[in-house]
Amino acid sequence: MDIVQGLVMGAVQGIAEWLPLSSEGICTLILVNFFHTDFKEAVYQAIWLHAGTLFAALVYYRKEVWDLSKHLPFYFRDIRNSFTLPPGDIINYLLIATAVSCVLGGPLLLLGIDQIQLRAVIVSALVGLLLITTGIVQKLAQRSTEYSPERTVGWKESVVTGIAQGFSVLPGISRSGVTISTLLFFRYSPAQALKLSFLLSIPAVFIAEAAILVTGKVSLVAGDIAGIISSFSVGLLAIYVVMKFAARIPFWAFCIFFGLLSLVPWLTSF
Repeated sequence: MDIVQGLVMGAVQGIAEWLPLSSEGICTLILVNFFHTDFKEAVYQAIWLHAGTLFAALVYYRKEVWDLSKHLPFYFRDIRNSFTLPPGDIINYLLIATAVSCVLGGPLLLLGIDQIQLRAVIVSALVGLLLITTGIVQKLAQRSTEYSPERTVGWKESVVTGIAQGFSVLPGISRSGVTISTLLFFRYSPAQALKLSFLLSIPAVFIAEAAILVTGKVSLVAGDIAGIISSFSVGLLAIYVVMKFAARIPFWAFCIFFGLLSLVPWLTSF
């Protein structure tokens, strides 16, 4: 990416990451259709831009991350009992869900994407269908109106949320969308679902970024650095806005809207 492209794509990532829209899918669509980037390269660039929003999440949740870090020695000292009470339950949730995501998402990220060779219009259509699926899942989750109060996180929720996050490496599946929806299905309050989803993004994105750096999928040119700075700056502002207004916005409608727009290139190609 050049610097201008990095700034633009970073801003898109910074906004989309905190919504139940696939930031990876949207960035991939823009890179493929407007910047004429090869699909595989576009996917890895879209994943790379998550580094900026990772830093934004660390800044926003700095108190929670610090509290969890201080509790780690106690957690591992008495692991059988510590995970049943806060904040040990959050550490347990992060460890289990991240491990499950890596087992499922790792092969999809490192092997599956490299085998995809599709025209841009077909890519757009596939991403659009996945976005629409995300919107439908989010809408169905909103039917569950009876939520439990703030409570500990069990192993079942951790495993299922980890599975949901693992599939989000595919462009078009919203990481925040599927994880928030999963937690809502388990009767967590919207506020707690948002917090648990965003905290889970920190280890997941860190591992994904490390993987594509080690495998040489991206090179740290000026445009890549500009993208990180842009996604961090915009992402930090966006997360404050999303957390304040999330309950008032029908996020599922945005998923379906962008999904339908993604089908347009394919429909007009006939």
